[in-house]
Amino acid sequence: MKFFHQIRFFVFTAFVAVLLCAAVPAHAVKVQIFKPVDPEVEVPQRTLRQEAVTEAFAQALFAEASRMIPGTLSAARTEAVKKSFGKYYEEYISGYKDMDVKMAEDGVSVSIDVNVNRKSLRAALKKMGLFSSGEVAAQIEVSNGKFPLNEELLIEQNREIDRLVTLYGLSKSTVADSNGTAAVFSVRHASEKRWAGELQSSRGKWYGSGDSIDSVWRELWGKYFGSENIDALMNPKAVLVVSGWFNPEGVRDFGRKLKTWDSAVQEVQLLDVEMKPTAVSASWSLEISDQWVLRGYLNDYLPPRGLTFSLEGLEEAKE
Repeated sequence: MKFFHQIRFFVFTAFVAVLLCAAVPAHAVKVQIFKPVDPEVEVPQRTLRQEAVTEAFAQALFAEASRMIPGTLSAARTEAVKKSFGKYYEEYISGYKDMDVKMAEDGVSVSIDVNVNRKSLRAALKKMGLFSSGEVAAQIEVSNGKFPLNEELLIEQNREIDRLVTLYGLSKSTVADSNGTAAVFSVRHASEKRWAGELQSSRGKWYGSGDSIDSVWRELWGKYFGSENIDALMNPKAVLVVSGWFNPEGVRDFGRKLKTWDSAVQEVQLLDVEMKPTAVSASWSLEISDQWVLRGYLNDYLPPRGLTFSLEGLEEAKE
């Protein structure tokens, strides 16, 4: 009898270990897009293919970002974020699989599973001010110094500045408008291949340099928003405890179900499984995207199956 209990304990322990290993989230995002051919612009197939794949990566990143960002972005800022992801997607993607690219006369279709590095993506969103509330008043000063631009290039440069202002949630201000309270970002073309800039604000003063306005902008405004304490606006963390199963198999099935509720929770990770004399219980760590939606899912799914739950470390939702 003792030997039987030892075998049973070993099997249960091994089963729980498998559950815990399987609980590590992969954050895979399946994307399918179609990029049509512009009949008025002749583009090599290789270029069109690369552009389509880049758009697929950007779409995957935006899908994950939209689950993290509180509130709703304007149409202009949404487009600016997508464009930024298309330019810097390699920084936030840990891999991909099952990529299928099909070329046709009217365009390119791409299907791909993208593994998103949510930690680096979240840090980038914070540095772009996407967790901040409201616009930040800013004076923008750009000097080309000894490298003046012709009218066409100057218009292009101003458009780039406007795009960055939109992307970072800023509102252009003047000395008169802000009465000295606005942040001041100034950047100058210091040498043929280098730009230098500084950002002065009530939060601090930072200096930076890079090979473009964009790189200096990312560095300095990243420091500005990175210094902001916005934990209260980011997805709160909680522990979900569920009990009432008769065997550990139910834990695995519910864990799979929980991960499909990605409109309500993110970063789902199984913490432990406990075998009690009368029932099995388990706990998961979660990031809550929408507390109301999560509670609705839990109340609809668990009690009808004879299961009970509690959310620990999360304030009760209030109307």
